[in-house]
Amino acid sequence: MKNTHLFILSLFIILLFTFSCHKSGTSGCPTGGGKGGTITLSVIPEHANYFVDSCTVYIKYGTLDAPSDDLYDDSAKVVLNDTTPVATFPGLTQGNYYLLGVGYHQLLNETVKGGVPCTICTNSNITEYLPTYPY
Repeated sequence: MKNTHLFILSLFIILLFTFSCHKSGTSGCPTGGGKGGTITLSVIPEHANYFVDSCTVYIKYGTLDAPSDDLYDDSAKVVLNDTTPVATFPGLTQGNYYLLGVGYHQLLNETVKGGVPCTICTNSNITEYLPTYPY
């Protein structure tokens, strides 16, 4: 009898944890993404703790992965906002995006590139830092 109660309690706890957990970034957040909203995504490319001030940022809508055909939906060149280089994508909706930055780091004299997935689950404007690496 005691073992039966222990088994039922253990099963209940396991089921509670199983059904109360969900993958990071998917808690009620839409999986779409694209134009037509009010969100502005600001992307700041970085390399070795410095800003990359000569960079183009490419964006793919509706995915967290780089496109296999290297075709992106939009792009923006960074513009200095005070002393911070920022690529801006206005009018986005909630959802998933993949960002790719390609540029030239003048201070370190290196061509750099880097990509990062981005999930937007809010209607607020978002700032995303984009790490880049020499290639």
